[in-house]
Parts: sequence; C-alpha cells; structure tokens
Amino acid sequence: MDQFDVLVVYSEAIAQSASQKYAVFPFDPYSRRANYNDAYAYFLKYCARKSLKAAFATSADIVGAGKCSSYWTYKNNFWVKTDRLCSSKQIFDKFSPVNKDQTIKRKLFFSSSEVKPFNDKDLFQVFFDKYKTYLQLKTFSIPTVVVKNANVETIDKALKKLEELIKKIDKEDFTEDIVIKDRFGAGGNNIYKIKADYAKEIQKIVKKKKKVSFVAQPFLKFDKGLAPKKFSGFIDIRLIYHNGNIVQTYIRAAKENDFRCNEHQGGTLTYVSKRRIPQRVLKLSLKVAKKLNKKHALFALDFIVTNNNKVYLLEGNTGPGIDWNLLKKVNEKRAKLFIRAIVKDLAQTIHKSKAKIVKPTNCLEKCDAILTPIGVTRFPIQ
Repeated sequence: MDQFDVLVVYSEAIAQSASQKYAVFPFDPYSRRANYNDAYAYFLKYCARKSLKAAFATSADIVGAGKCSSYWTYKNNFWVKTDRLCSSKQIFDKFSPVNKDQTIKRKLFFSSSEVKPFNDKDLFQVFFDKYKTYLQLKTFSIPTVVVKNANVETIDKALKKLEELIKKIDKEDFTEDIVIKDRFGAGGNNIYKIKADYAKEIQKIVKKKKKVSFVAQPFLKFDKGLAPKKFSGFIDIRLIYHNGNIVQTYIRAAKENDFRCNEHQGGTLTYVSKRRIPQRVLKLSLKVAKKLNKKHALFALDFIVTNNNKVYLLEGNTGPGIDWNLLKKVNEKRAKLFIRAIVKDLAQTIHKSKAKIVKPTNCLEKCDAILTPIGVTRFPIQ
C-alpha cells in the first residue's frame, strides 16, 4: 500500500477516478472544470516543494479509514494514474455526502481518529446544511425554513413560518418571490425562484426532485449591483478566512437573465482588494467569524448587499474553490497564492507530527523505491 503525507479527495460527481479506464485527467478536459486540472497539478507540485508526498483521489475510491483504491499523482508535467491501494492520515477533503451512500463512505473514511480532515469538522456540519447555517447564524442570515415534503399543507405551514420570520426584520429588503434551494447542495444547482402559486409550484419541484431536500427563503432585492458600476446586476461577495484572517476577497456576478452568481451557472468571478469590499460587509463578516470562533480554520462567507444597503449572509463554505479562470492571469495569480497558503498550513501540521515520530531506516523501502511501480500510467497535461 502506498503511503502519502497528503491525499486530496474530491467528489466523484465532479472528478474522475484513476481507476476509470479512459480517464486521462482527474477532471474531464472537455468540461467546465477543465481548469481544475491545472489548479490541482499546481497543488501537488507545491506539496512536493514543501517535502510533502501528495496524491489525488475521489470519493469513489474510498475503501477504508484514510484509504483509497486508486489515485493520481503529478510528475514532470504528467498526470499519472495508479490503480493501487493508498492511504494517508491527512486529507484535504473536497467532497460532501449528498446521499446516504456517500454519508456512509465519509464516515468510513474518517472512522479512525488518526485520519484528519483539513476542514474543521464542526464547521463542515454547519455549512453543509443550509438550515443549520441559519439556526446558528440567524442574526446575520436570510430567513430560512425547511420544506419537509411535497404535501401542500406542509408547504403552506412552512411558508407561513417564513412570513413570520420576515416580519421580524426589514420587509423592504425582500421581493414577493420565494426561492427554494437544495438544503445540502452547492454550485448553484437545484435553486428555483417562484413568483406565484407558491405552494403548488414548490410541490411540483419537490415531487420532481425526490432525492433533494429543500429549504425556502424570501428573494432579496439585490439587482442594483455595487459601486463602482463595474459590478452591476445580481452580485454576491465572497470573503475567505484562513487562520483567523481574510486571505481572499472577490465578487461574483450572475450572467444576464439569471440571479445565481455561481461560476458553474455562468457567473463571473473578479478578484478585488480588501479595501474595495464595503466596510459594512467586512464588519458583518467579523461578527460572523467571531460567532463561529474558529481561528485556525479555512472557510468562505458569501454575502449579499441589498438595494437598501443591508447586508445578509447568504451561506458559508468549508471547501472554497481553488481553481482559476485560464483567461484571467490575475485569477491564476490569486489562486496560486491561496494554494500556497493551504499547503504551507498542511506542511507545518505534518512536519510537526513527523518530528514526534522516530522512524527506523528500512533498506527494503529504499530498494522498493527504485523499482518501477506496478499499475502506473502517465499522461501529459495539455
């Protein structure tokens, strides 16, 4: 079994397992996520620079505590597939359990106390569930209720509860529209805006999307953008915290005729300096961070500024993206800075752990390192 200092484990819904016969890259080179290949190639290369042996796998490869059945590495500008068991005690986790099978897999993967996720476990639980996010951070958040099932009476009760929550804050910040979204989703998927006949329309969607759990929220008035006018239309603001500090700040703008600001839904991402973020957003983010009290964690906070200049927390995320738009050099530069900060953090943790262990020299290991690995296939990055 091959041992690694760091194992990046990505969602199988997005990345390709090294065991897939025709896969030549971890991410489909013809998909919208093709640039992830470059980002994670850089991640693994920087791990090597920091004397960390690192590999990339997917949630489909999970077979035990900290163990995967196949993996990718990146060497000499080639992605390398290895169809062999590997393990690590330090996991850079980029997968969320969106169904029961994946929940079981995640529990198995972290079933040993020796296997550590990079992301804070408590924060993961809070941010993975949008309703839990609301309950813990309701002072800062958009009113949120759970849509328990497709029964019209149950939906009506949820909408009445939502109406009561809205009455407690500034109604001028909200339109008459209702948004329902995947309670455990990401990337702007399974989000719907409903303009009329709320209960019936919600029922139709819930019946159609039987495997999705939904929450409902009022739709904010936030279509005027943000000064300067470069950022017009529907936008949100993301602040990334790492070890108690804001390390990345950017603005996401929805594509024309859409309100979802996610890049995966056609939105655009623009890195901006911290000084260009409105002070009211920065102040609220500090209050949220203080409430969370996670000074040594990595997480992102997404905010919306309404047309009335009121700031709301949209959601949080323990796994903010580390990819970049290949057409924007500044995005690549900022993303690489972010990757280096993460890897340095990993290196510090791992090297401290290694310093406590005296490992005996094993000549068989040295001999084995010289041998050509079995089951290895190399592919150049394009």
